[in-house]
Amino acid sequence: MAYAIETTGLTKKFIRRRKIKQIVLHPLQRETITALDGVDIQIKKGELSGILGPNGAGKTTLIKLLSTLILPDAGKAWVNGYDILRHPESIKQSIGLATGEERSFYWRLSGRGNLQFFATLYNMSPSQAERRINEILETFELQEKADDLFHTYSTGIKQKLALARGLLNNPQILFIDEPTKSLDPIAAQNIRKLIREKLVKEQGKTVFLATHNLEEAEEICDHLDIIDRGRILCQGTPSQIRKSVTKEDRYILKVRYLKTEILKKIENQKGIVRLSHRPEPTNSSISTLEVHLLKHETTLSLLIETLVRAGVSILDCSHFEIPLEDVFAQIIKERSSDA
Repeated sequence: MAYAIETTGLTKKFIRRRKIKQIVLHPLQRETITALDGVDIQIKKGELSGILGPNGAGKTTLIKLLSTLILPDAGKAWVNGYDILRHPESIKQSIGLATGEERSFYWRLSGRGNLQFFATLYNMSPSQAERRINEILETFELQEKADDLFHTYSTGIKQKLALARGLLNNPQILFIDEPTKSLDPIAAQNIRKLIREKLVKEQGKTVFLATHNLEEAEEICDHLDIIDRGRILCQGTPSQIRKSVTKEDRYILKVRYLKTEILKKIENQKGIVRLSHRPEPTNSSISTLEVHLLKHETTLSLLIETLVRAGVSILDCSHFEIPLEDVFAQIIKERSSDA
């Protein structure tokens, strides 16, 4: 399969800054910080993929490498089929990069003026630039604010403009660094919806975003790579990552006519790890069962079959997914204990 983005053993080290006293005493000494340590990822075309990790994990460094802004110390990477070392110009022509760095805009220009300036860097003719800018402004619903000065914009509009700038060359792949950083919940939700619905579903773009926002990652990403201290710890869909961490499924069943002898019977049933029982305070015939099962598709079926045969009515059955926040914390904790 030809991937939109693929890396093998990608490694990047930086020289640690030293104090003047250290330089004087040890002028030839060099200390390095490993920002990326043998990163292997594969992103499919048309996929919305996220790199998730705490601050300083290596997310931004990875995006800079894939965007050919910096060079790796080891390993290989291909973006849209191009080698980042051999074909950096071809990569730059086929990707877009959106960051929330406001200082990269010209504050005394309007939003439209900024986009016109950056369009010239892609060697667009005035007519091409005008047509593309109008398309993007419509996509982001920025027509009414386009001619206001940049410094008057809210944080949400500035973030939209950063995304708009990254799409000027109509790239096949868009890299986004912290798309909802510093945004209020409503503005953040609007940005996520725009990325998911407009860019990925409607326009078919491949989006690779860096975030430390767990809610954001789970809400919009098809695929996640969890990174910490430069190493990929876990990969897959949010559901696959959950399954790799927890070996149990948790279900909440609301039942009627559950007798004590039946409760004892199912407690000893194969595949049931833990079981708790809570009667309804207003109706003693109804109770809630919280069941932890070993991950096997037949375990729940056997439980339900046992209850039904015993005359128990099942009013409701819901699956409780462990929060991604807990999964993330457990993965990071396991990595720390292994280090």
